[in-house]
Amino acid sequence: MRHAVTVTGLAGLVTLLSAGTAARAQVAPPPRPAERQFDEFEPVGGRIGSFFLFPSLETRIEYDDNILALPSEGQGDVELTVRGGVAIESRWQRHNLEADAYVQQNFHGRFTTEDVMEGGARLRGRLDISRDTSARVVASLDSLAEDRANITSAGQARRPTRFRRADALFALAQDFGRVQVVGDAQMVVLDFDDATRADGTVLDQDFRDSTYLRASLTTLVEVSPRVSGLLRGQVDRLTYSGNPDTPDPFDRDTTGYAIEAGMKLELSNLLFGEVRAGVLHRQVDDPSADGLTGASFGANLTWAATPLTTLRLFADRQVEEGGSQLVSGNVRSQARVEVEHELLRNLVLEGRAGFARIETIGQVETSADEYNLMVGATWKLDRNFRVFARADRFRRFADDAFFREFTRNRVTAGVRLVF
Repeated sequence: MRHAVTVTGLAGLVTLLSAGTAARAQVAPPPRPAERQFDEFEPVGGRIGSFFLFPSLETRIEYDDNILALPSEGQGDVELTVRGGVAIESRWQRHNLEADAYVQQNFHGRFTTEDVMEGGARLRGRLDISRDTSARVVASLDSLAEDRANITSAGQARRPTRFRRADALFALAQDFGRVQVVGDAQMVVLDFDDATRADGTVLDQDFRDSTYLRASLTTLVEVSPRVSGLLRGQVDRLTYSGNPDTPDPFDRDTTGYAIEAGMKLELSNLLFGEVRAGVLHRQVDDPSADGLTGASFGANLTWAATPLTTLRLFADRQVEEGGSQLVSGNVRSQARVEVEHELLRNLVLEGRAGFARIETIGQVETSADEYNLMVGATWKLDRNFRVFARADRFRRFADDAFFREFTRNRVTAGVRLVF
C-alpha cells in the first residue's frame, strides 16, 4: 500500500474549497458513472438516531505474476483477501460527521511470508459556523504493510515492512463576497518496524520514521459565475527521527516552500475542475546535500463527454519519504487519465493510464519512471451485492541500481456486500 507525503499538491484541499461555505453559488458537477445512484441498487443502511450505519464485507482473489517485485523474471502467486468494514454517516441539515473503520487479512498460496493483516480508521467532519464560515477536520490512523512495488520498500526484507501512519488535517474557510480564503494545517507521522532478511539479520528501518508538518493559505477570487482565480502559498517541514545507533551520514531534514496560481473552472455542465502552476523550493538542512528548486504544477479536471461517459485528468508534484539514508526524499511528478462508462444502470466499465517520474533529493542523484495501465468493471446485482473485476500492468524503468526495475501484471476478481 503506497504512502506519500504531499508537499505541493492541492490533493485533499480541493474538496475543502469546493464544498466550503454556502455564500458562493456553484454548479455541482454531474456524478461520475461509478458515483451515480439508483435507489434499487443503493444500500439502505441501518438507522441509529440521526446516523446511518453501513457494514460491509469484501472477498477478492488475485493472481500476481511478480509477487516479490523482483527485477529478474518474477514468480507468480495467488492471493486471497478478506476485508470487513463499517461506515457511519450523519444526516443533519447543518454540519456533517462521517467515520469508517476496516480490517483485512490476505493469504498467499506459495509465498506465505507475504500474508499480512492491516487495519485502520478515519474521521471526517464539517462544522458550519455561519453562512460564510466553515471548518473541516480529517483524521486517520492505519497499521499497514508496505507494498513490495513501493519504490521505497526494503527489497531484501523477508516479509513486507510494517508501518503505522497517523494523519490529521484541519481547514477553515471564510467567504468575503466574491473572495474565499482557506487556511489549512496538516501533520503526518510515519513509524516503521524493522525488517529481517532471509538469514534472520535485522534491516533497521528507524531511519525512515518521520514527521511532516504543513500549512497553507489559499485565496479564490470569483472572476465570473463559472471561473475563479486561485493563489496559494505553502510552507512545510519534513523531519526524520533516526536511530542513534545507526546515525544518518548527513542531516536529511528538509524545509519546503511553494507558491501556485491557477483557476477553478465550471465552464459548462460538462467540464469541471482546476489547474494550477507555480514554483517550489526544497532546502536540505545539511549544506553538503543538494536541495531542489523547480516547477510546481497540478490539475484535477472532469469532463462529462456524454451522459454515460466521464473522463478525468489528474496531475501533481509531491515529495515522498525517501527510503534510504542517502536521500532526504523523492520528488514524484505524476499524471493519469481515467475513464468510466455506464454500460448499464448497474454495470460500470473503467480504465486508467498513468505515468510518474521519481527523482531523489540528497547525496544521491538518480531517477526512475513508472507506467501503469488498468481496466475493470463493477456490476451491482442489487442493493447489497457487487461483483468486480480488473486487470492491471505496472512497469518501472530506473537510471541505475538505486531503484529496482521490474514489471508486474495482476488480475483480480471479487465480491462485496454492503448492508
